Amino acid sequence: MLQPFIIKRRCPAQDTLCKAIPACPRDAIRYVADEDEPLGGVIVFDYDRCDGCGQCAQECCGSAIEMR
Repeated sequence: MLQPFIIKRRCPAQDTLCKAIPACPRDAIRYVADEDEPLGGVIVFDYDRCDGCGQCAQECCGSAIEMR
């Protein structure tokens, strides 16, 4: 089964504005604030909830999510 993988350098919205988060039908993506990250946080996938549908990759505005 394919799983989403984020390429941080491509991510234009590594924050609460990420369009992939609300697009996920399984609620398997969330934003985690982290002051040590350059953009103030990271996007995290819950692979136990993810069913590999690829909706997040389709909605990602920066093509930062790839299914592998």
